[in-house]
Amino acid sequence: MTSPNDFDSRSPGARPSSFDDWLQAFKEQATFFTGVRFETGAPRWPLADVLPVLPFIGAAVGLAAGLVFAVVRSIAGPGWLAAVLAVGAAVLITRALHEDGLADTADGLGPHALEPPRRLEIMRDSRNGTFGVLALALTVLVKVACLAQFSGSTGLVVLIGAHALSRAVLAYPLLAYAPVHADGLGAQAGKPTDNDVWLTIAIGAALAFLLLLGKGFFVALLAPAAAIAAAWFASRWIAQRIGGYTGDTLGAVQQKAEIAFLIVAALLLSH
Repeated sequence: MTSPNDFDSRSPGARPSSFDDWLQAFKEQATFFTGVRFETGAPRWPLADVLPVLPFIGAAVGLAAGLVFAVVRSIAGPGWLAAVLAVGAAVLITRALHEDGLADTADGLGPHALEPPRRLEIMRDSRNGTFGVLALALTVLVKVACLAQFSGSTGLVVLIGAHALSRAVLAYPLLAYAPVHADGLGAQAGKPTDNDVWLTIAIGAALAFLLLLGKGFFVALLAPAAAIAAAWFASRWIAQRIGGYTGDTLGAVQQKAEIAFLIVAALLLSH
């Protein structure tokens, strides 16, 4: 979510219009959302103008983590080891961007009886508190527990689907709510159109559905539905407490959606 002040000169409302433009947009956003650095020059588009690249960035992260899982599962055997290494790989690839947002969000929204300004102040504090540490620990444990039962091939497709859709649903809070901080990462993302938001979510859901269809119709339908529902409830719950969204809460929404996807997949699929 690069700063609008960093965009090069372009006509108002300009959007990617060719394959090369969309590839450039993918590289720009991948540079922000992951630790991979592409030579992109000056950023050309805010996130809101290029939302459809999100599920593909997520799919790439899921593919990398899934390959780690599949390889370790086939060589070493223990599901828990493959799961830990796969979760760790995703964290390294993304520089724990969304996990950091989850921890800050948990610290700010966890305590009772605080006014929104105080919650936002806590969220901007880089130090992690009790709620943040617990949220991170429980998140990692749930992910590992869900993945540990899968075979290598199943874990691969589940991880690609989970990461693709959980990035796609970030489009929803950008449309439904307003950024809390005028100078924050959330505001710098811009305001998307309805069509772009639903297209982005549809791409993520379609990818997840097609990937899981070989594992069963119900899991292919219910896991994406659970992730979308989790993103909707999390976005609404957060907005009720702080009046909108921030860059940190977008990370929290992604994590909630990913976990919901993994839980449903784990409940419906066996080794």
